[in-house]
Amino acid sequence: MTVRLLHRAENGKLLLFFNGWSMDDTLFEGWENPGFNVMTVHDYTAPEALPDLSPYTELHLAAWSLGVRIAAELLAGAPYRFESAAAFNGTLRPVDPEYGIEPAVFSGTVANWGDERARARFYRRLAGTAEFRLPQRSPESQQAELAALEKHILSAPVPANVFKTARIGGRDRIIPAAAQRSFWSGEAVSIIEEPEAPHFPFRNIHSFEELIDAGRNR
Repeated sequence: MTVRLLHRAENGKLLLFFNGWSMDDTLFEGWENPGFNVMTVHDYTAPEALPDLSPYTELHLAAWSLGVRIAAELLAGAPYRFESAAAFNGTLRPVDPEYGIEPAVFSGTVANWGDERARARFYRRLAGTAEFRLPQRSPESQQAELAALEKHILSAPVPANVFKTARIGGRDRIIPAAAQRSFWSGEAVSIIEEPEAPHFPFRNIHSFEELIDAGRNR
């Protein structure tokens, strides 16, 4: 697992962001320094404990896709109070025929990730028409991560919810919007749906402050 303090500031405000599977900080190239601390997490091949967040006085949480599940696991029972906590296009049961991705589809993605054409199709489905920068990771590392996630998610207990807001892309072709609605309707969260949005959540979000604002309860 990679944890990086992407931006450091001399104040107590922190945004903790859990990225999606296969991703890295390439997503944020070109984003301005926000003037507060930003910590990013990616590559869940071997999840591990987070750094101590107690020195920060204002905490915000955002997680995308399979990062939603891992965030809930790593923050379970943690003594932190998040001012905002948003799940973007993910659920706590992401490999599930009702609440996530069909298990056979998930397994097929693992098996076929070595095919360049399969990867290109996946990214087209992920981003739709949105501008999207490809992560700078090897296909082998991405495939190993997804295989590890599949094994872990299917064997580990479902964690308790840590999110306050669930944002759902109505045109999500990775984790179907209907599956997300079904899952979050049973949780105490504010559900915000963007009917035209794909799985990629940054079509209309271009700064860390906007990322925090998107997670505030309405």
